[in-house]
Amino acid sequence: MATSQDSKLAKRLALLVVEAGEQGVAELKPALEKILAGRSAKDRKAFLKDFHKAAVREIQKETLTVESAQSLSPEVLSQLVIKFSEGRERPLQVVQKTNPELIAGMKVRLGDTVYDASLANNLQNLANSIR
Repeated sequence: MATSQDSKLAKRLALLVVEAGEQGVAELKPALEKILAGRSAKDRKAFLKDFHKAAVREIQKETLTVESAQSLSPEVLSQLVIKFSEGRERPLQVVQKTNPELIAGMKVRLGDTVYDASLANNLQNLANSIR
């Protein structure tokens, strides 16, 4: 089981790797070898699980996922990127998805925050309110 200190180390290492980009990935293997040296298999697995979870979370913080019923025009996508990039030091990675189940509108995710302005969500909220 990973200790609190190991969890903090895993989060810090994930942040450093994501911030450093390709260079960080290149330096990851030697850093992990040093950190994991002398640990039991159970402790290594717990640390790597914490590291993976932290790395995914850090990547999500820098990824703008835009889901819409139909493909968005480059202009609309550009406006979204500009709006969500305000106050950020690093550029966002953009992932665009098409999901006809949204019916109309869009769902935008940045990190742990989701903005759902889809017709499907509005209809679901309406249905929930009349039950």
